[in-house]
Amino acid sequence: MQSKSIEQLENDYWKEPSEFPTNLVKRCFEYRKIKVSELTIEQIRLLISQKIGIEFLIGIALEKLEQNIIVEGDLYEGDLLDSVSKVPAEFWNKNSTEFLNFKNTFESNKEKIISELGEKEYERISERIKASC
Repeated sequence: MQSKSIEQLENDYWKEPSEFPTNLVKRCFEYRKIKVSELTIEQIRLLISQKIGIEFLIGIALEKLEQNIIVEGDLYEGDLLDSVSKVPAEFWNKNSTEFLNFKNTFESNKEKIISELGEKEYERISERIKASC
């Protein structure tokens, strides 16, 4: 699975437009063509935040968060955690094992999250997780 791109896994090949409406759309188009195993933290973060290929990326994202809960892409410390915490409840409802893994990883890193990102950010993410239960 990781040797394929999201577009191969989904068997959904987007037609390349002559011009992209935004840089974000262009990056999503490009990232969908990269082998899943070769995606960077930032590429995974961006695709998850745009709800693209979540079912193929969530396992990798969770592994990255287990290694470092506040791992960052190009935005800020903890941006991958923030993006994963915004994954729709509908996805988590169909993927309860992954949800429990995410919830446990989040809870077991409470002190690190609070010390690095602050109490407010911890509470904000915690509320999102509770809302997804």
